[in-house]
Amino acid sequence: MEKHHQAAIDQFIARYKEDPALIAILLGGSLAHGFAGPNADIDLLLVVEEAEYQKRQSEQQLAFSLRDLCAYPGGYIDCKVVSIEVLRLVAARGSDPARYAYQDNKILFSRYADLDKLLAEITRFPIAEQKSRRQRFAAQLLAWKWYFNQAVEKENRYLLHLSIQKIVLFSCRLVLNENRMLYPYHKWLLRVVAQATLKPRNFEETLDRLLNAPNQELVELLCGAVLSFVGLEEKAIDWPNQFLVDSEWNWVEHEPPVDDL
Repeated sequence: MEKHHQAAIDQFIARYKEDPALIAILLGGSLAHGFAGPNADIDLLLVVEEAEYQKRQSEQQLAFSLRDLCAYPGGYIDCKVVSIEVLRLVAARGSDPARYAYQDNKILFSRYADLDKLLAEITRFPIAEQKSRRQRFAAQLLAWKWYFNQAVEKENRYLLHLSIQKIVLFSCRLVLNENRMLYPYHKWLLRVVAQATLKPRNFEETLDRLLNAPNQELVELLCGAVLSFVGLEEKAIDWPNQFLVDSEWNWVEHEPPVDDL
Protein backbone atom coordinates (compact mmCIF):
# COMPACT_ATOMS: atom_id res chain seq x y z
CA MET A 1 0.00 0.00 0.00
CA GLU A 2 1.29 3.47 -0.92
CA LYS A 3 1.40 6.39 1.49
CA HIS A 4 -1.32 8.19 -0.47
CA HIS A 5 -3.60 5.18 -0.02
CA GLN A 6 -3.07 5.21 3.74
CA ALA A 7 -3.62 8.96 3.92
CA ALA A 8 -6.98 8.66 2.14
CA ILE A 9 -8.02 5.74 4.37
CA ASP A 10 -7.12 7.70 7.51
CA GLN A 11 -9.26 10.62 6.34
CA PHE A 12 -12.15 8.29 5.55
CA ILE A 13 -12.04 6.72 9.02
CA ALA A 14 -11.90 10.14 10.65
CA ARG A 15 -14.95 11.23 8.66
CA TYR A 16 -17.15 8.22 9.44
CA LYS A 17 -16.05 6.68 12.75
CA GLU A 18 -18.30 8.89 14.90
CA ASP A 19 -21.42 7.87 12.98
CA PRO A 20 -23.53 5.95 15.55
CA ALA A 21 -24.89 3.70 12.80
CA LEU A 22 -21.39 2.56 11.85
CA ILE A 23 -20.25 -0.83 13.20
CA ALA A 24 -17.05 -1.43 11.23
CA ILE A 25 -14.91 -0.42 8.27
CA LEU A 26 -13.11 -3.07 6.21
CA LEU A 27 -10.41 -2.72 3.58
CA GLY A 28 -10.96 -5.05 0.62
CA GLY A 29 -10.25 -5.19 -3.09
CA SER A 30 -6.83 -5.17 -4.72
CA LEU A 31 -5.14 -3.41 -1.79
CA ALA A 32 -6.23 -6.17 0.60
CA HIS A 33 -5.42 -8.98 -1.85
CA GLY A 34 -1.98 -7.59 -2.64
CA PHE A 35 -2.80 -7.03 -6.32
CA ALA A 36 -2.82 -3.21 -6.30
CA GLY A 37 -0.68 -0.90 -8.38
CA PRO A 38 0.48 2.55 -7.20
CA ASN A 39 -2.66 4.32 -8.45
CA ALA A 40 -5.21 1.67 -7.53
CA ASP A 41 -8.56 2.72 -6.16
CA ILE A 42 -9.41 1.96 -2.53
CA ASP A 43 -12.20 -0.53 -1.76
CA LEU A 44 -13.84 0.00 1.62
CA LEU A 45 -16.77 -1.80 3.17
CA LEU A 46 -18.98 -0.11 5.74
CA VAL A 47 -20.77 -2.42 8.16
CA VAL A 48 -23.76 -0.56 9.58
CA GLU A 49 -26.72 -1.15 11.87
CA GLU A 50 -29.56 -3.10 10.27
CA ALA A 51 -31.93 -0.09 10.27
CA GLU A 52 -29.35 2.02 8.44
CA TYR A 53 -28.77 -0.78 5.96
CA GLN A 54 -32.50 -1.12 5.26
CA LYS A 55 -32.78 2.65 4.80
CA ARG A 56 -29.90 2.74 2.34
CA GLN A 57 -31.26 -0.26 0.50
CA SER A 58 -34.64 1.41 0.02
CA GLU A 59 -32.87 4.53 -1.28
CA GLN A 60 -30.49 2.52 -3.51
CA GLN A 61 -27.50 3.90 -1.60
CA LEU A 62 -25.60 0.69 -0.85
CA ALA A 63 -22.72 1.68 -3.12
CA PHE A 64 -21.05 5.04 -3.60
CA SER A 65 -17.68 6.57 -4.51
CA LEU A 66 -15.66 9.40 -3.00
CA ARG A 67 -12.93 11.34 -4.80
CA ASP A 68 -12.35 14.26 -2.46
CA LEU A 69 -10.23 12.24 -0.01
CA CYS A 70 -7.71 10.98 -2.59
CA ALA A 71 -4.76 13.21 -3.45
CA TYR A 72 -3.28 11.01 -6.19
CA PRO A 73 -4.13 11.03 -9.93
CA GLY A 74 -7.35 9.18 -10.72
CA GLY A 75 -7.73 8.06 -7.12
CA TYR A 76 -11.10 7.36 -5.53
CA ILE A 77 -12.64 5.33 -2.72
CA ASP A 78 -15.20 2.75 -3.78
CA CYS A 79 -17.61 2.07 -0.90
CA LYS A 80 -20.17 -0.63 -0.30
CA VAL A 81 -22.55 -0.89 2.65
CA VAL A 82 -23.64 -4.09 4.43
CA SER A 83 -24.99 -5.11 7.83
CA ILE A 84 -24.06 -7.92 10.21
CA GLU A 85 -27.13 -9.80 8.99
CA VAL A 86 -25.90 -9.51 5.41
CA LEU A 87 -22.50 -10.87 6.46
CA ARG A 88 -24.22 -13.79 8.18
CA LEU A 89 -26.19 -14.46 5.00
CA VAL A 90 -22.96 -14.54 2.97
CA ALA A 91 -21.48 -16.96 5.50
CA ALA A 92 -24.56 -19.19 5.28
CA ARG A 93 -25.08 -19.39 1.52
CA GLY A 94 -23.01 -16.82 -0.36
CA SER A 95 -21.55 -17.60 -3.77
CA ASP A 96 -17.79 -17.96 -4.14
CA PRO A 97 -17.36 -14.40 -5.50
CA ALA A 98 -19.49 -13.06 -2.63
CA ARG A 99 -17.24 -14.88 -0.16
CA TYR A 100 -14.00 -13.98 -1.91
CA ALA A 101 -14.90 -10.30 -1.62
CA TYR A 102 -14.13 -10.67 2.11
CA GLN A 103 -10.96 -12.73 1.74
CA ASP A 104 -7.85 -10.91 3.02
CA ASN A 105 -10.04 -8.07 4.32
CA LYS A 106 -8.38 -5.90 6.93
CA ILE A 107 -10.45 -4.57 9.83
CA LEU A 108 -9.71 -0.85 9.98
CA PHE A 109 -12.31 0.03 12.62
CA SER A 110 -14.79 -2.11 14.55
CA ARG A 111 -17.30 -2.07 17.38
CA TYR A 112 -18.22 -5.73 16.77
CA ALA A 113 -16.17 -8.12 18.90
CA ASP A 114 -16.55 -11.25 16.75
CA LEU A 115 -16.07 -9.66 13.34
CA ASP A 116 -12.81 -11.53 12.68
CA LYS A 117 -14.56 -14.86 13.38
CA LEU A 118 -17.43 -13.97 11.07
CA LEU A 119 -15.01 -13.06 8.27
CA ALA A 120 -13.19 -16.36 8.76
CA GLU A 121 -16.50 -18.21 8.46
CA ILE A 122 -17.39 -16.31 5.29
CA THR A 123 -14.10 -17.09 3.55
CA ARG A 124 -13.93 -20.78 4.50
CA PHE A 125 -13.94 -23.06 1.46
CA PRO A 126 -17.10 -25.28 1.39
CA ILE A 127 -15.33 -28.63 1.64
CA ALA A 128 -18.62 -30.55 1.80
CA GLU A 129 -19.39 -29.39 -1.76
CA GLN A 130 -15.99 -30.23 -3.25
CA LYS A 131 -16.99 -33.58 -4.77
CA SER A 132 -20.25 -32.35 -6.30
CA ARG A 133 -18.54 -29.23 -7.62
CA ARG A 134 -15.93 -31.42 -9.33
CA GLN A 135 -18.67 -33.25 -11.23
CA ARG A 136 -20.65 -30.11 -12.05
CA PHE A 137 -17.65 -28.10 -13.25
CA ALA A 138 -16.44 -31.04 -15.35
CA ALA A 139 -19.88 -31.25 -16.97
CA GLN A 140 -19.69 -27.56 -17.84
CA LEU A 141 -16.20 -28.03 -19.28
CA LEU A 142 -17.38 -30.81 -21.58
CA ALA A 143 -20.54 -28.96 -22.56
CA TRP A 144 -18.54 -25.95 -23.66
CA LYS A 145 -16.05 -28.16 -25.48
CA TRP A 146 -19.04 -29.41 -27.47
CA TYR A 147 -20.18 -25.82 -28.09
CA PHE A 148 -16.66 -24.95 -29.28
CA ASN A 149 -16.79 -27.75 -31.85
CA GLN A 150 -20.22 -26.50 -32.95
CA ALA A 151 -18.82 -22.99 -33.30
CA VAL A 152 -15.99 -24.21 -35.52
CA GLU A 153 -18.32 -26.33 -37.62
CA LYS A 154 -20.84 -23.51 -38.12
CA GLU A 155 -18.24 -20.72 -38.32
CA ASN A 156 -19.93 -18.91 -35.44
CA ARG A 157 -17.35 -16.45 -34.06
CA TYR A 158 -19.51 -15.30 -31.17
CA LEU A 159 -20.06 -18.85 -29.94
CA LEU A 160 -16.39 -19.65 -30.47
CA HIS A 161 -15.17 -16.81 -28.24
CA LEU A 162 -17.83 -17.52 -25.62
CA SER A 163 -17.00 -21.21 -25.50
CA ILE A 164 -13.28 -20.51 -25.11
CA GLN A 165 -14.01 -18.18 -22.18
CA LYS A 166 -16.18 -20.86 -20.57
CA ILE A 167 -13.59 -23.61 -21.16
CA VAL A 168 -10.95 -21.46 -19.48
CA LEU A 169 -13.36 -20.56 -16.66
CA PHE A 170 -14.31 -24.13 -15.78
CA SER A 171 -10.76 -25.42 -16.21
CA CYS A 172 -9.75 -22.83 -13.63
CA ARG A 173 -12.69 -23.63 -11.40
CA LEU A 174 -11.68 -27.28 -11.33
CA VAL A 175 -8.13 -26.31 -10.38
CA LEU A 176 -9.34 -23.97 -7.64
CA ASN A 177 -11.71 -26.66 -6.36
CA GLU A 178 -8.88 -29.19 -6.01
CA ASN A 179 -6.86 -26.59 -4.10
CA ARG A 180 -9.87 -25.68 -1.94
CA MET A 181 -9.64 -22.08 -3.06
CA LEU A 182 -12.57 -19.71 -3.62
CA TYR A 183 -13.40 -18.47 -7.11
CA PRO A 184 -12.75 -14.71 -7.13
CA TYR A 185 -14.89 -13.88 -10.20
CA HIS A 186 -13.46 -13.00 -13.60
CA LYS A 187 -11.23 -10.00 -12.88
CA TRP A 188 -8.77 -11.84 -10.63
CA LEU A 189 -9.36 -15.40 -11.87
CA LEU A 190 -6.05 -16.02 -13.65
CA ARG A 191 -4.09 -14.23 -10.95
CA VAL A 192 -5.62 -16.35 -8.19
CA VAL A 193 -5.19 -19.56 -10.19
CA ALA A 194 -1.49 -18.69 -10.53
CA GLN A 195 -1.29 -18.97 -6.73
CA ALA A 196 -2.65 -22.53 -6.72
CA THR A 197 -0.12 -25.16 -5.68
CA LEU A 198 -1.79 -28.09 -7.45
CA LYS A 199 -2.50 -27.82 -11.18
CA PRO A 200 -1.89 -29.71 -14.44
CA ARG A 201 1.56 -29.42 -15.99
CA ASN A 202 2.02 -26.24 -18.05
CA PHE A 203 -1.53 -25.20 -17.13
CA GLU A 204 -1.11 -21.43 -17.36
CA GLU A 205 0.95 -21.69 -20.53
CA THR A 206 -1.81 -23.76 -22.15
CA LEU A 207 -4.46 -21.25 -21.06
CA ASP A 208 -2.44 -18.41 -22.53
CA ARG A 209 -1.98 -20.22 -25.85
CA LEU A 210 -5.67 -21.04 -26.02
CA LEU A 211 -6.78 -17.49 -25.28
CA ASN A 212 -4.40 -16.07 -27.88
CA ALA A 213 -4.96 -18.60 -30.66
CA PRO A 214 -7.90 -20.93 -29.99
CA ASN A 215 -7.98 -24.20 -31.88
CA GLN A 216 -9.40 -27.69 -31.46
CA GLU A 217 -6.05 -29.29 -30.65
CA LEU A 218 -5.50 -26.95 -27.69
CA VAL A 219 -9.08 -27.40 -26.48
CA GLU A 220 -8.65 -31.18 -26.47
CA LEU A 221 -5.25 -30.85 -24.77
CA LEU A 222 -6.54 -28.59 -22.01
CA CYS A 223 -9.76 -30.51 -21.33
CA GLY A 224 -7.95 -33.83 -21.27
CA ALA A 225 -5.24 -32.54 -18.93
CA VAL A 226 -7.74 -31.01 -16.52
CA LEU A 227 -9.99 -34.07 -16.37
CA SER A 228 -6.96 -36.29 -15.77
CA PHE A 229 -5.78 -33.90 -13.06
CA VAL A 230 -9.08 -34.21 -11.15
CA GLY A 231 -9.30 -37.97 -11.67
CA LEU A 232 -12.29 -38.07 -14.02
CA GLU A 233 -12.84 -39.80 -17.36
CA GLU A 234 -14.82 -38.00 -20.05
CA LYS A 235 -16.87 -41.09 -20.93
CA ALA A 236 -18.02 -41.42 -17.31
CA ILE A 237 -19.45 -37.88 -17.14
CA ASP A 238 -23.12 -37.45 -18.10
CA TRP A 239 -22.60 -33.81 -19.02
CA PRO A 240 -25.81 -33.30 -21.06
CA ASN A 241 -28.06 -34.01 -18.07
CA GLN A 242 -25.92 -32.09 -15.60
CA PHE A 243 -25.74 -29.11 -17.98
CA LEU A 244 -29.51 -29.28 -18.33
CA VAL A 245 -29.97 -28.93 -14.57
CA ASP A 246 -27.27 -26.30 -13.94
CA SER A 247 -27.72 -24.10 -17.02
CA GLU A 248 -30.88 -24.72 -19.01
CA TRP A 249 -33.09 -25.17 -15.94
CA ASN A 250 -31.40 -22.57 -13.74
CA TRP A 251 -34.72 -20.70 -13.49
CA VAL A 252 -36.77 -23.51 -11.91
CA GLU A 253 -36.14 -22.89 -8.19
CA HIS A 254 -35.09 -19.23 -8.28
CA GLU A 255 -34.84 -16.27 -10.62
CA PRO A 256 -32.29 -16.93 -13.36
CA PRO A 257 -29.12 -14.83 -13.64
CA VAL A 258 -29.60 -11.57 -15.52
CA ASP A 259 -27.82 -13.04 -18.56
CA ASP A 260 -30.74 -15.44 -19.00
CA LEU A 261 -33.74 -13.20 -18.23
